Amino acid sequence: MAALRIVIFDVGMGQSILLEENGHGLLIDTGVAEQAPPVLRRLEAYGVKSLDYLILTHLHPDHAAGYPAVREAWPQTLVRGNCHDPESVHSTEQESFEKVNSALQRDPLYGCLIAGDTLHWQKQRIDVLWPDTLQDKGNLNLASLVLLITSEEGRRLLIMGDVDQSVDLRLMPSLSYILRGESMDLLVAAHHAAADSSNPEFIKILSPVFSVVSVGANNPYGYPAEKSMAVLEQYSQTVLRTDKVGEICFMVEKTGVMACEPLAGKKGGQ
Repeated sequence: MAALRIVIFDVGMGQSILLEENGHGLLIDTGVAEQAPPVLRRLEAYGVKSLDYLILTHLHPDHAAGYPAVREAWPQTLVRGNCHDPESVHSTEQESFEKVNSALQRDPLYGCLIAGDTLHWQKQRIDVLWPDTLQDKGNLNLASLVLLITSEEGRRLLIMGDVDQSVDLRLMPSLSYILRGESMDLLVAAHHAAADSSNPEFIKILSPVFSVVSVGANNPYGYPAEKSMAVLEQYSQTVLRTDKVGEICFMVEKTGVMACEPLAGKKGGQ
């Protein structure tokens, strides 16, 4: 049986992550709409024959605007999200948000996730750690899904979406209990390592073997922030950035999560 492969696509300023095993795929986020075609090509390159799930951490365009294209390409895929209904959306994101949100509301295969929910995919367990309520009317970032993926071998991948340090603090007790002094095998850092992310005590508890920052080169937001990178570098064994190395690949083995070479072909959307 083939090992679980984890690929953090290079989608510029955004996020899209593939879990692939035995021709089955689970996609977390899509990047912006323009990145959907290259992401779909990469699914094909990695041998995905069945895209079982698309999980959208939240509906900012750099995470979810590729949903319509993915849905068109994979009409039977189950879609899950946080079903967050914000009080307002920034004017520059309003059109994209409304397009994706309205399409999701019409999608019969769309369902909601909240803290405490669990998905089982292939032999992996996916625990939803955040948000803790579907009623939160706050901003899109604070309602991002935070996902803990545990492989058959007991290896752990934590995907933080775009939450900030206030959520780090809320999650510290539960993750401290889960890890019990062990290291997180792989962390996909929150909010592209923005200044409001990566609380030092939280990252210290995780002590990741690998930390990955999905971020666009020369982006207008100034991501990643120097102080967040300093925290990640202090407490992680290895830190990798998509703006520096492009697409990032890992294989999950019994002995741990191992970096691997991305498959040949166009590596992401740049």
